[in-house]
Amino acid sequence: MSTPPRLRRTGPLDLAIPLLVVGVLAYALLRANYDSLPPLGWLVPAPMLALTVAEFVAARRVRAAVRHDPNGRPMAALVIARCVALGKASSIVGAAVVGAAIALLARVLPESSTVTAADHDSRVGALLLASAVLMAAAGLLLERAGIDPGSDDHRSADRRE
Repeated sequence: MSTPPRLRRTGPLDLAIPLLVVGVLAYALLRANYDSLPPLGWLVPAPMLALTVAEFVAARRVRAAVRHDPNGRPMAALVIARCVALGKASSIVGAAVVGAAIALLARVLPESSTVTAADHDSRVGALLLASAVLMAAAGLLLERAGIDPGSDDHRSADRRE
C-alpha cells in the first residue's frame, strides 16, 4: 500500500510562477482592453483584506494549538490541516493578485498624471497590491503555523530548504 501524497511547504518558485503568469496575462489584457473598462471601485481589495485579517488571527490560534501553548485552545488535527491548506492556497492566490496589481500599475501609472481614471485606478491598484502582499504573507504564516516544531518532518523540511 502506498503512502498518501504529502503537502510540501510553499516555496519562492511556487509564488513566482503565478505572479509572473498572471502578471503577464493581465498586462496583455489591460493593454488591449483598458479603455473599455469602468473605473475600479475602492472596495475591490476589501474581501482580500478581510480574509487576510482572518488568516492572521487563525495563524496565531493554530500556532498556539500546535505548540501546546497553555493559553491556547486545543484544535482538531483536521481543522489544523485545513488551515494549513487554506494558507497555502491564499499565498498562491495572493502572489497571483500581486502580479495582476503590478500589471495594472504598469498600465495606468504612465497616464495617471493626465487621465483622471488612470489616476484613480493607480490608487486602487496600489491598495490592491498592498492587500495582495499582505494576503500572501498571511497565507505563508498560516501554512507554517501548522508545523509542529518538534516533529521530524519539520527538521527535515528545514534541511531541504
